[in-house]
Amino acid sequence: MPNDTFTRRRALATGLGAALATTFVTASPALANTVAFDAAWDHLTFRRLAPNRFELRQSTLSVIADGSSSILYRILPDALRRATRAAWSWHVESSVPPSDLSQLGNDDRNLGMFFVSAPADQAAGIREGSSIARLLRNRSVKVLMYTWGGDRPLGSVVPSPHAPDRLRNLITRSAQPGRFSESVDLAQDFQRVFGAPLETLVAVAVSSNSENTPARVVAHVSDLRVT
Repeated sequence: MPNDTFTRRRALATGLGAALATTFVTASPALANTVAFDAAWDHLTFRRLAPNRFELRQSTLSVIADGSSSILYRILPDALRRATRAAWSWHVESSVPPSDLSQLGNDDRNLGMFFVSAPADQAAGIREGSSIARLLRNRSVKVLMYTWGGDRPLGSVVPSPHAPDRLRNLITRSAQPGRFSESVDLAQDFQRVFGAPLETLVAVAVSSNSENTPARVVAHVSDLRVT
């Protein structure tokens, strides 16, 4: 995550059906915990860096990072804030090379899946429209990033050089193309990565970084759920 000035703008949903469904309201109870990729997401960009191209299609998010970096994020509703698990599928068609994510200016990655934890007494004040830039600067907030990229073995924990005590990568997939489905225990992973419990899950986000290599990432995330 670049150490730069933040700019937030509302994400625009694209693709047939993006405007036809209401976020988190589904016809089937089995889909009640699905986080839809719709117009409710916000795009966090960085001054002096080209932004990624994100395309939202309700169940799938596509990203192209071409010498660029930015974050797409969503503040979660109260109904999902007690979640302790998450699942999603992701697919990388074009990959950045391995990089040392602990070094500033060398932290390119194909994808990062962010899960943002805040203390209960602060979570009540975090609502739709809240800035994730402010959350990322909050010393009480912790962000676990399941990361597709880097140069460390799978399962390694790599603190972000931007805020090593609060933003940490958990290396989930190597820096190469592929397609995988993930099911993670957020409570267990927060405890392992930070030595502290998952508190209230207030936001999720997706990032891609290719401004340092430069390289071109083409990737997709689909069927994101929290339970």
